[in-house]
Amino acid sequence: MDKNPVNQYDVIVVGAGIAGLTCGATLAKKGYKTIVIEMNEIPGGYCTSFKRKGYTFDAAVHYNQGARDNGWLNLILRYLGVEGELEFRRLDPLYRLVYPNESMTIPADLKEYISMLSDKFPEEKEGISKLFDTIIKTQENLLRLPITFNFLNLALFPLRFPLIFKYSKMTFDEMMSQYINDPRLKSIISSGWLCIGLPPSKVSAFMMSGYIYGAHVLGCYYPKGGMQSLPNVLASALSRYGGILQLGKKVTEILVENGKAVGVQTKDGNRIYAQCIVSNIDAMHTFFDLVGKEKLSEKFVKRLEMMEPSLSFFQVWLGIDKHPKEEGINESELTYYCSYDNDQVYDKLFQGGFKEAYICAIPSFLDATLAPSGHHIINILYPASYEFQGKWKIEDGKRGDDYRSLKEKVKNKIIGTVESIMPWISEHTIITEAATPITLERYTGNCKGAAYGWAHSLDQSGINRLQPNTPIKGLYLTGNWTVPGVSTAIAAVSGRRTAELIGYRI
Repeated sequence: MDKNPVNQYDVIVVGAGIAGLTCGATLAKKGYKTIVIEMNEIPGGYCTSFKRKGYTFDAAVHYNQGARDNGWLNLILRYLGVEGELEFRRLDPLYRLVYPNESMTIPADLKEYISMLSDKFPEEKEGISKLFDTIIKTQENLLRLPITFNFLNLALFPLRFPLIFKYSKMTFDEMMSQYINDPRLKSIISSGWLCIGLPPSKVSAFMMSGYIYGAHVLGCYYPKGGMQSLPNVLASALSRYGGILQLGKKVTEILVENGKAVGVQTKDGNRIYAQCIVSNIDAMHTFFDLVGKEKLSEKFVKRLEMMEPSLSFFQVWLGIDKHPKEEGINESELTYYCSYDNDQVYDKLFQGGFKEAYICAIPSFLDATLAPSGHHIINILYPASYEFQGKWKIEDGKRGDDYRSLKEKVKNKIIGTVESIMPWISEHTIITEAATPITLERYTGNCKGAAYGWAHSLDQSGINRLQPNTPIKGLYLTGNWTVPGVSTAIAAVSGRRTAELIGYRI
């Protein structure tokens, strides 16, 4: 082992996503010598921004939940002493929900939302109230969960957390069906499923409930300056407590000696050692590439090989010289579905029609400084398969002319689809940028460009998700590939929980 003290730390965090930065800053505050290593030149993972010709575009994340009051994200920022360094504006209303024959504005306030649904579906009023009451009670148990699960935790889990245990075995559609009968109402209530990655018949009730609770109770917020503002502030907290953030350095190996993680090696051949290693990157890449299958049990390797990453997205960013409010667009987000049949929508999403479902975010409604004066930004997120047309026609892992031609064709199709509700877009577009699932994988390292880590199916949610502990002693996980799940706030919670777990052990 390299005895140079410069290369020795208490903890190395691989990946400067929200979870990695939170974990690193928390450990640094506790007095541990901590370094966070990131392959890109900016921190944040999916929660980053980039600039083009005076426009600031967000890479993927388009809001943060729980950023004020006693929301989970705000509590973590407060703990790290940086909550005053960010200015957030709440998304209120949350979004306009659009179907071919109707549209409605979804309010942020839970009581107002319940009232709107009850007025629209009076015969379902009692069931609506009971469903949301169950969602709230289930989610309020979340913070009581132990940091990790041992055999005793698992044995007592059904008794200590009966609601979580019950609904961890149900899809959200099964949960809704206990209270709601109208299929159209079910579709409206579950209309945020694009932000989780699976329709209500496939997604874990616990995960979809978490999204609804976060949106309507904790609130969705946008940070002034764009999404890059959040990881920048977390990086500032890391530095404040003596932690180091090393950007533009790619970890190529997690060093394992006698079954214990002891350090990492970077692409330039440098070796850095520590008592503990935390991975905030793709779990498949962590174990199969950085650790190596030969150092893992056959049972664990088979488990990982059977797990499924979430869907990905094709994204289009537009800079326009028109105010959408002039055309009656008053919400900062729109969610479109071609049908109330969510299963049908999901099945068609990956067949190449590019007209089934999408999210349009207009962050310049929340922060006018993101675009030149009088201009606005529209970010279109369309669910897409990594495998589409032979992995987007890449050849031998390279993006050639066929890839670029397909990317341009799909971009134009998606813009054409959005023109059904915004017919003026193309005429007023000044700049366009686009990204395929291949792009997402290239910039973040996430397997198949997965947007949400593992897919949030029943067998990959709750206690079935990977835990912070791993089979390699001294190696821990944090972020969307482990518990509790997905979202910026949940990633921060994951980072804090992993840090607390490590704090008990070193």
